[in-house]
Amino acid sequence: MLHFQPELIDLLPAAVAFTIVGLTMLCCGRTAPKPQKHYDDKVEDLIASGSIKGFASVAKATTGNQFAYHKAKGQKRTGGRVDLSAFNNVVHIDDEARLVQVEGLATMETVVRALDWRGYRIPIVPELKHITVGGAIAGIGIESGSFRYGWFHQAMVECDLLTPGGEILRCSASNEHADVFHALPNSYGTLGYVLRATLRLVASRPYVSVTTTIHTSFKEAMTAMEQAEASSEFVEGLWWAPDKVSVTLTNYVDEVPKGKKLKRFDGLSIYYKAVGKPGTMYMTSPDYYFRWDADWFWNIPTDAGGWLVRLLTPRKLRTSSTYKWLRSLRVVKAWHRLETLWKPQGQPFVQDWAVPWSRADEFVREATKTGPHRKGVPYMLLPVGTSSNKATHYPCDREERYLNLGTYTEIDVPFEDALAETRRIDDLCVKRHAGIKMLYSSSFLDLQTYTRVYGTLDSATKKKVDP
Repeated sequence: MLHFQPELIDLLPAAVAFTIVGLTMLCCGRTAPKPQKHYDDKVEDLIASGSIKGFASVAKATTGNQFAYHKAKGQKRTGGRVDLSAFNNVVHIDDEARLVQVEGLATMETVVRALDWRGYRIPIVPELKHITVGGAIAGIGIESGSFRYGWFHQAMVECDLLTPGGEILRCSASNEHADVFHALPNSYGTLGYVLRATLRLVASRPYVSVTTTIHTSFKEAMTAMEQAEASSEFVEGLWWAPDKVSVTLTNYVDEVPKGKKLKRFDGLSIYYKAVGKPGTMYMTSPDYYFRWDADWFWNIPTDAGGWLVRLLTPRKLRTSSTYKWLRSLRVVKAWHRLETLWKPQGQPFVQDWAVPWSRADEFVREATKTGPHRKGVPYMLLPVGTSSNKATHYPCDREERYLNLGTYTEIDVPFEDALAETRRIDDLCVKRHAGIKMLYSSSFLDLQTYTRVYGTLDSATKKKVDP
């Protein structure tokens, strides 16, 4: 039998990761940004490239956000590929109408940078910097403002969609492509890719106060969230244990009280630990929007290796996209394969389930009985206002408020056990509690259940996008 020094095992991945990051920075250095073309010129270049008809995938500069259980051998990509990486900018801000035009590959970091100094934000700012506008539309975006503004796509007024058939459709809720507009959320690129979207804006302020209270049951926390909705800008909770649920209420402020320091969480401080205890802290608004990014929620460990990463990695690179890139490298994959000598290969337990609010207490109680869930990390709790959601294939119309339960970690169990646990909670959500789940991760639903919950694409709509 092989024996390893535990501390050395903890340090190795972090040391490898930091070395790669450091060498990359040293070799690549800084380059001047390329001048941005106008959106219409980019579209002309795209059409002239001849790559838009019959494409099967898209090339982009950001990392993806789809998660699947590890398999022995991955599938090879087939079909044509269209490069949309140039569509990454904020096009226009209309102060009078409170609208912003954004290209589909623009990241949340880019959008926040363009809007924050003008006193705006988009209603839902997904908490990871590298998430793109098009991805949040075709996927399902959610955040602590969702109790008031719902899912990310509910802020969309219009979009230009590049379809697999090579057409560019301008879609809105009131034009001839309204069916495509409403079918786009939860389509994950199967209907095409967003080149440009027009989104509503809401007012923002420079700073936020972040106040956490601790409750002895989820039901008590539900009541606290309900009571806070009228007076809070952001509402979220964390489930730690049946007798410990934290609720964090956040509001904009124009200035920080005298004697209070601004908190940030891209150094040695860890956000989820800070809101695991009661108290009030102050942050800049952008730091709050991306509070979960530096530790990729709670995926950077608190062992010796994790602290080394926090200590040595430059702030600019303390992002979830950096970690995802590192995990994709062959040397890191080889390390994870080596780890299987003394433990099962970690399986991504990254899921979001949503149930009607009246079913939430029972659902959370049953779902959080997960045996292999990593100790010391919570589940995310987000109330979602769904009254204005018109998405054809992500219907949430049983009640006007849903509860979204999120888990964003790995579990050290064999593939079969991870699969069984996900199936158990999928069935709890969809079959027993009339809920729905995001499909960015491994999901297990029979065809009859899937069709009942998500529906099927109308033949006329399919003909528009893929003739």
